[in-house]
Amino acid sequence: LWLMLLILLVAGALRLAYTGQVPPGLYHDEAYNGLDALDVLDGDLSLYFDANNGREPLFIYLIALSVGQLGRSTFAVRLAAFAPGLLTVAATFAAARTLFTRRVGLLSAAILSVTLWHVHLSRVGFRAILLPLFIALMVWQGALGWRTGRSRHWLAAGALYGLSFYTYMAARFTPVALLLFGFYALATHPACRSRQRLTPWAWFGLAALVALAPLALFALTHPDLVLSRTDQVSIWNSEIHGGDFWGTLVKHTGRTLGMFFIKGDRIWRHNVPWRPVFDPLLGVLFLIGLARALRDLRRNAAMALLVIWTGTMMLPTLLAEDAPHFLRAVGLLPLATLFPALGMDWFLRVKVHRVRIAERVKNLAVPIIFL
Repeated sequence: LWLMLLILLVAGALRLAYTGQVPPGLYHDEAYNGLDALDVLDGDLSLYFDANNGREPLFIYLIALSVGQLGRSTFAVRLAAFAPGLLTVAATFAAARTLFTRRVGLLSAAILSVTLWHVHLSRVGFRAILLPLFIALMVWQGALGWRTGRSRHWLAAGALYGLSFYTYMAARFTPVALLLFGFYALATHPACRSRQRLTPWAWFGLAALVALAPLALFALTHPDLVLSRTDQVSIWNSEIHGGDFWGTLVKHTGRTLGMFFIKGDRIWRHNVPWRPVFDPLLGVLFLIGLARALRDLRRNAAMALLVIWTGTMMLPTLLAEDAPHFLRAVGLLPLATLFPALGMDWFLRVKVHRVRIAERVKNLAVPIIFL
């Protein structure tokens, strides 16, 4: 409890200090969100906002709440991202603890709390910050449902999943991840084929459909608005691939795979240009955690979920311009932080001959993370 409190205090300080001042000014996407929030305060309760290529509504309503209480300011627009960012750290702990162990949960939360990618998104007025929160909460409740079999967890997971589509367009790739995981579960866990084990998935699907129904109906009746941005940035667009689709696909694949520890997003409003997601130490731990997950893929459903989810949620940036793009790839958070956490967890268990490496590293782990 005390370690988690310390992690949340550090996460909160990094996300709240100088909010509205650093980075300076509002990017035009943030300004559009603020203007739509003013319309909400004037009574325009839209399900989907059509300005700026169309945007999902949930974050705009949070900005409206903030601006309504604090007035029109950069601080008010960006403060709406603070609570989702901080809650995502706590939700990551809950999800990782349920999937693995309490130590993996603490390590994952600690890594996410200081990861620049997430810290930055928690300090600016981009709607993408909400998607990692709903992913972490959905995985947490889904893992509890898998473990306990209780329908209330599956219903909560389904409702949270349905609501995730109201956050950011990268959520549209998540059905692919869930379908792949479903096929994995049916293929490797024969018990999942029984009617008793399929019922919880039905509760999940029902809750998701109920939550998603209003937005899905809107999308069916306004496809040009909902899909316009996707068509603009997709590498299937000839203006993006420049007549070399397969070459562009190969190039984007390499860039996306390298975003974790070689070269990240070049766009300053998302990242310190070219800075990878993880520093060299966490990059090595990421590879160790990935190797561990691949080794246990067949017999461990939690490891399979991490691999399938990470591979799938690379697609929104891999299949679009400017790869890697940290907003389009935001569906990787927070589960991507579990890989270095698993790597560190493995390393803490290692003992070579009579030298207690694990105990020495354990004493240094927390200072290294926060430095």
